[in-house]
Amino acid sequence: MGFRTVVMLSNDMCHEWQKDAELGNKIALAMNYTGDPLRQDMARIGGYGRAVECTHADCQTLAMLDGYTAFTHIDSQSWMRGDGDDTAVVRLLKSAAKKLGYRLVKQPAA
Repeated sequence: MGFRTVVMLSNDMCHEWQKDAELGNKIALAMNYTGDPLRQDMARIGGYGRAVECTHADCQTLAMLDGYTAFTHIDSQSWMRGDGDDTAVVRLLKSAAKKLGYRLVKQPAA
């Protein structure tokens, strides 16, 4: 399995990035700096976006997206064989809640 890159692009600037023949090259360069807090400026893609995550493809990420380029990593875990989407989401939410000092508890059935 390979790696994935997550990119956030501003829809307001699509008139620029839709015509950008260098967009692929810009993403390929920017993806190398997503995890480097000292060089976050290098993760920018023109004036219209940013590469926000580059990680192994079997990583499941819980994140908060805000604005045009703000990506806050909340939690991540490896993919687990046999997990359905709901199971994976609950596992990530429970882990994130625990890290923040909370506990995720299912509400009783009616």
